Amino acid sequence: MMALLKFPMGVADRIHSHPDANQLFYCIKGEVKSPQGVKTTMDGVSTYTPKGEKHGASNCSKETILLLYWDGPQTIQI
Repeated sequence: MMALLKFPMGVADRIHSHPDANQLFYCIKGEVKSPQGVKTTMDGVSTYTPKGEKHGASNCSKETILLLYWDGPQTIQI
């Protein structure tokens, strides 16, 4: 499954995992920072998260457009 998502500045997600799918995303535009203020994603950077690994708690510090891909059901576990 693929999804193109647009997040306004200030949006944050919760720590979660996808127990049934690996996740890959590519940042088309924008910037995502960790809770400690470290840039984890910016224009042109991709990130891979293995199935079941917890991730999230990030904050979009400017408008951000991400292309996401999951290789299985995108079931979310918090």
